[in-house]
Amino acid sequence: MVIYATANTLGGVLMKVWQINVGVLIALLYNVIVFSCIPITQGDLIRVSQNISGGTYYVNLRDWGIALPLLAVFTLIMLISPTQPSLKKFAVITNLYFMLTLVDPMNPVSKTVLKDISNSSSYYGTANLLKQLAIYTVVGMVGTFIAVLVMLFPYPIFATRKLQRQIAASPHDIRDILNLIVDSYCFRAKDIKKMDFFKLRLDRLLSNAHERLTLMESLLGDCWWEEVVGLGACLHFNKSITKKFVKLYAKLLSDLHAMKFSIEAETCHWTHVVLLKKMQTRFYVLQAEANDLLEDISIKINQSSESTPSAKFVSLERELERLMAKYTALYGNLLSADVHSAEDVGKTMPLNVFVYSFHALVITLLDFEGQLNQKDFPARYRVKNFLKLTWRSLLLPVSYPRKLIIFGFRTTLAVIIGICFSTFIFAFSATAPIAIALVADNNIGGTYVNTVNRLAGLVAGTVVPSVVNFFVCKASDDYLYNLLNNMMIFVWIVGSMYVWFGGRSIAVAGTTSAFMTASVLLDHSCRNTITATVSYASLTQNALGILILIIVEIVVHPRSSRGLLRSNLQQLLTQYRGAFHDVFSHHIAYNQPMPTSSTRLTEADVKVANALLSRRNVKALKDQLKVAIPTMLRTQAKLVNDAALEPTLWKPSFSTSKYTNIFNVCRELVEQLGILVDLVEWHENRRNSGKDKRLRRWGRSRLDVECTAAFSAAQEPTSPMSTEAAAVAKKTASPTKRSPRSPLSKLTAMSPAVAKELWDQSLAAVETGVEETFDTLVTLFGEEFSTSNAEDHAIYLQMKEAFRIADVHRRGVVDASELAVLLEKLMPYSGSQRIDGMEQYVDEFMQLVDKDHDGQISFNEFMQALNDGFRLELEIYDEQPQVEVADLLGGKKGSQRNLLASPSSRTYPQT
Repeated sequence: MVIYATANTLGGVLMKVWQINVGVLIALLYNVIVFSCIPITQGDLIRVSQNISGGTYYVNLRDWGIALPLLAVFTLIMLISPTQPSLKKFAVITNLYFMLTLVDPMNPVSKTVLKDISNSSSYYGTANLLKQLAIYTVVGMVGTFIAVLVMLFPYPIFATRKLQRQIAASPHDIRDILNLIVDSYCFRAKDIKKMDFFKLRLDRLLSNAHERLTLMESLLGDCWWEEVVGLGACLHFNKSITKKFVKLYAKLLSDLHAMKFSIEAETCHWTHVVLLKKMQTRFYVLQAEANDLLEDISIKINQSSESTPSAKFVSLERELERLMAKYTALYGNLLSADVHSAEDVGKTMPLNVFVYSFHALVITLLDFEGQLNQKDFPARYRVKNFLKLTWRSLLLPVSYPRKLIIFGFRTTLAVIIGICFSTFIFAFSATAPIAIALVADNNIGGTYVNTVNRLAGLVAGTVVPSVVNFFVCKASDDYLYNLLNNMMIFVWIVGSMYVWFGGRSIAVAGTTSAFMTASVLLDHSCRNTITATVSYASLTQNALGILILIIVEIVVHPRSSRGLLRSNLQQLLTQYRGAFHDVFSHHIAYNQPMPTSSTRLTEADVKVANALLSRRNVKALKDQLKVAIPTMLRTQAKLVNDAALEPTLWKPSFSTSKYTNIFNVCRELVEQLGILVDLVEWHENRRNSGKDKRLRRWGRSRLDVECTAAFSAAQEPTSPMSTEAAAVAKKTASPTKRSPRSPLSKLTAMSPAVAKELWDQSLAAVETGVEETFDTLVTLFGEEFSTSNAEDHAIYLQMKEAFRIADVHRRGVVDASELAVLLEKLMPYSGSQRIDGMEQYVDEFMQLVDKDHDGQISFNEFMQALNDGFRLELEIYDEQPQVEVADLLGGKKGSQRNLLASPSSRTYPQT
């Protein structure tokens, strides 16, 4: 047990010691209760002469038949219980060893003689065996505390000290990243896309910061165990306070990612130059004060203080409001400049996102004081709350998911089969079913990975030590034998545990190798009888148990890691779509004017009211993005590793790089959705608090001179040829100087009704486009595309895009008139003239695709035509740099699309 109780810190060791000891005690208590009620007899004995040991032993069918269902029930209940995996496994494997030992009718010392059970108090009676097993349990528990002593001497390794060092260093991460972002954004002279060194450095700093965050989150659990035993008071540590700081650090990193996103979207427009020249000082002051405040907070947290420096909070909040007031005034003057156009509003969006994310970062720091003060920290409250949550988790249906129940039934069946083999082949040895319980996982990929690691550990811990032990046993002197044997134990276990502490995917192999090495080399029976096959008995039984588990998982509800990975991606994309729809609809509805009580509610008003999210819904949405989806992403990362090691067989080869890129995209998507949700919440909080200031367009801008100069500088050519052309143009131009005419005149002349219609059409196009993209991706990761290649995906996307363009009324079907208009519009060679024979072409197209001859084509018919070999190729030609939304939706102008539809005589076979 010492091997399985090891960890990196004292808190981790205490956690494993607790889980192991509780699991063993549960198994012991269960056996005491069962065998106190059910007596062991020697009746109905059958003789087993054909077995792997070559000897003869007996099996009591009555006792074995009674114990087997009880053992299966205990195994099933433990496997589906919402407890820690270590507790489950040690309870199951201990119960297996205890029950098989008690129902074995043979003498444990002499396997050819039956046990003397004439009375329960005899040496091998049930009562005495239970006492011996209790002593065995106590010895094992004492052994686990050896691991605790190892972590204390000669130098204690406390998780609390590690976490405090990480907290002390974390403000420097935020300072370095924030300084790099602000300095590069406010004082840079070129585009971010050309600053390769900046990008590499920023990515490295963010990666290091996330590694620190992961380490701090992992240390929090270990620190709790150290605090439970009283080390929290000695080391000035309070987990509740520290956990608040870890959450603060995570939120600051999220805000920094939003700032990075704004920098990457920045195009260095002339408006960027004008605004930042006026805002550089404010950004620098706010940046310096935010860094200093975070440094002070980290010092207070390490001192376990429940109060924070309030004076600096007030100063930082004052500087923040000054920045926002100045930015609002400057932006209003920018909109009033003569050279400003409607297109320039879009160009300033990255700067707006940067200001928001900087504001959100500072607000995160300002809110920390209130969050810290409203937390209840007494130990009595925390213990009571912990017990209440633990008891509640046992009763919640969500704690018993379907996959956990299937895993429990499947593993229990494999354990029962293993017990049958251990009873009738291995003379009641519990090694095979114990191997099944240790290796079992909830999918084939995970089981296969554990199987490979465990077999590697078995070979490393059995074969080499057995060979060494064979020669060491030849030593004539006992002192020499003990010296060489102990040296081998030390060296091999140190090497095995080094593999485990490395934390890589083969960590399980390290613990298995260490355990098997101790089992082989601590068996000194070779000093009496040298048997070359003795050391390999455990290897045979473990291999058989693993084989049984693999066969059961393949037969009973088989789920491959690939299928689980694609299902995970579908669930993620579905949640992304729902989250985007909710936050987008809520934001649009929130900015709509609310009807008064005297007016009659219209259908649009009801739709707006239904789109608004309550505070509970907003909190649930944030929990989904911060907790549920990150958990699914961690599962996805594990499934990618498992699927890479899963046997391919008849399936196409698994592309690890492809799904790794998909995982990175999914992680970026949840970050962007988090930014969107935080932005909407930030906007509403600013408006509700009264701090939000509406923009004003002035009659005359105070930045007119700066804007004109920046606009002119942005128009200057950079190449030598362009410079010469500009010089010639300057000489031939009229000497009369004209100030640039504002392109806002067209926008100003537009009526409010037309402007609102264009705005609504733009919103509908964006929302529909994003949601249809998510739906398409969900389909691509479905079961029907599990064996498809890239060409099949491209063809499907072409069909999807063609149907989307044709279905202008969004009815889900396309008729002949829409198809004719579509083909006339998309043929690049048609020009402004009609194509000859269009009706015949449409008829041939409809005959190929419209299978039910109802005059309409659904998307399912499109897909059926694709499956039958019909191919539709779509090419998009952009002739204009920007397409008006109204023209795009109306279908009068915009980009031309070429639809090459092959008639029946020219259909392309599917490849």
